[in-house]
Amino acid sequence: MSKSKPTKKVSKPKTKKVNGRKSWLKVAKKVHELNKKNKLGWTWSESMRFASQKIYPKYKGLPDNKILVKDIESQFKSEIAISKQPISKVGTQKPIQICDDVRQIPDEDLLVEYDWYLIAEDVIWSLFTANMPMRFAFDGIIDTGIIPKYLMPDMKDIREQMRKLYGNVSDPMPQFIFKRLVQPNKKDDGNPCSYYILVTMLDGSYDLSGDDEVSSNKNLSEEEKLERAKAKQVEKKSKSKAKARKRPKEVEPKSITKSKDENQKKTKNKDIDLEIELEKLKVERSFNITEALKILRKNYDDGLMTKREFKEANKKILDRFEKGGKI
Repeated sequence: MSKSKPTKKVSKPKTKKVNGRKSWLKVAKKVHELNKKNKLGWTWSESMRFASQKIYPKYKGLPDNKILVKDIESQFKSEIAISKQPISKVGTQKPIQICDDVRQIPDEDLLVEYDWYLIAEDVIWSLFTANMPMRFAFDGIIDTGIIPKYLMPDMKDIREQMRKLYGNVSDPMPQFIFKRLVQPNKKDDGNPCSYYILVTMLDGSYDLSGDDEVSSNKNLSEEEKLERAKAKQVEKKSKSKAKARKRPKEVEPKSITKSKDENQKKTKNKDIDLEIELEKLKVERSFNITEALKILRKNYDDGLMTKREFKEANKKILDRFEKGGKI
């Protein structure tokens, strides 16, 4: 009796994760382009609203390279026709604006100054919900105007542009901040769409514009305030301890006129000494980061800080370690 051979398992090909933001931007930009071509007179926000309600649902979940421009154009024409209105009048119907209330963010969470190189950390932006009106304005880099948070620019790209401007500046370290303001031509009337969050550089032209900030309508409990205070104290102690540790000093040899052979020998020895110093620094920094993270973890285990605060402090320490800053 012949034995049947076991069937060979066929591994399924790995599928790449779809970049939903990239697909959405492709649809949104094309809709706004068609708006201009047909002279509808829509603003960018109105084009976004039309795209999200009428066009994008059909392509949601598809990679951007599978979304054809001709298909977007065809669907755009169909949706305009279905509305049974002349194209020139579509723009006169202002879509309903949906805004999440930026006043729901406690003042304590906004009154934080972050070093510029943390601009792309996801944990920072998790504080804001998708439909919160925001404006990203950095001198010499970008000014988005007021847009919903889900249309925020690529912060990794912003970070690289900041690196060119601030990469060699450390005293004081350039920092970005958040300000809660009333939207231009609107009043402080309690309507969520009357406010926005300005993201800008501390002491930059947008920060010094003189606009009055709006307070939060959400108060932290005494327990929440205590948790934040303890987390900041832990972070401050960790930095102080790391800063107090002795670090090897790099000594430059005196320049002395010698023969060509002697100079070559000195250069070689200098390179060897420099490598030794670099290794010492690596060991020292590794020890510093380990100690800082231990202290942070212990305070989290003891319930002195929330999970979000722990992640934020942890990322900040690791990022400074990678960039060569002091822990």
